[in-house]
Amino acid sequence: MKVTEEKSPTRFLARNRALLEQDEAGNNLLLGLLALLSEREEKGDLPQYHRMGKVETADGETALLYLLNPLNIVLYGGEKVRQASELLADHLARARATVPGVVGPREAAEAFAAAWGVRMSVTPYVKMDQGIYRLDQVEPVPMSPGELVQAGPKDTERVAGWYAAFYEEIGEQITPSVALAKAQDAIAGGWLYLWRDGEAVSMAKKARPTGNGVVVSVVYTPPAYRGRGYATSCVAALSRLLLDSGYRFCSLYTDLANPTSNAIYSRIGYRFIQESVQYRFR
Repeated sequence: MKVTEEKSPTRFLARNRALLEQDEAGNNLLLGLLALLSEREEKGDLPQYHRMGKVETADGETALLYLLNPLNIVLYGGEKVRQASELLADHLARARATVPGVVGPREAAEAFAAAWGVRMSVTPYVKMDQGIYRLDQVEPVPMSPGELVQAGPKDTERVAGWYAAFYEEIGEQITPSVALAKAQDAIAGGWLYLWRDGEAVSMAKKARPTGNGVVVSVVYTPPAYRGRGYATSCVAALSRLLLDSGYRFCSLYTDLANPTSNAIYSRIGYRFIQESVQYRFR
C-alpha cells in the first residue's frame, strides 16, 4: 500500500473522475471542490494551501482519495480504509500537515480521525452527523406566497447578515468581513437565490456543479419568517429551476440531528443516499 500525491487538481480530477462519478451525488463534495480548484488552476489563481492524493493497495486498487484544504481533509473511501487511513496519517504527520477537520463517508472519516488523533495527541469528536440527499424530480408541494428571485447587489447587506446567522446556527463562527465576502461572491457569481414575499424571507444557494448534478446549499430562513413554508418553497423552486436548466439531479447535505429540515427536503423529493460525518479535534 502506498500514498501518491498530486500537485495539479486538473490532473487529479481527470485521473479519478470515473471512479468518483460511479456515485456522483454521494461524492459531490470531492468532485465539486476539485472542479473549483481546476478552474482556479486554469486562471493561475490556485490557493497556496492544499494537498491531494490517493492511497493505493498493492494490487492498484484505490483505498482512499483525499483533498486537504484549510478547513478539512475531504475523503473518498474505497478498499481497506482503516489500513489506508493509518498510512495516510503517517504520511501527513511526516509532512507536518495541518488537519483541522475531517469530512467523508462514515467508515473512512472515523478511521482517519482516529489515526490522526493518535499521531497528533488530539481527540477527535463528531462535529456533525450528515446525510447526503439526492433529488431527480421535484414532488408537488404547497408553495408559500411569493416567488424565487436571483439575489442582486442591493441584497448584499441582508444576505451577509444571513450568512453570519447561518454559520452560527451550524456551530461555525465567521467574521462580518468574511460573511460580506461570501455574500458578494455568491451574488456576483449568480449563485444565490431568494424567496421574496414582499421582501426577501429565505435564501438558498446553487453550489459545486459536477458533470450531471449540482448542490443546493446555505438554506436559511430568519427566525421571524419560519413556520410559513418559505424554506420549502425556496428549495423546491430552486431545485426545479436547476433541473429545468439541464442538471440531471440536485444533491444536498443535511444535519441528521435536525428532523425539521430533513422532513422538508424529503417532501420536496430529496432521498437519503449516504451518511457522511464531520470531525474536529481538540
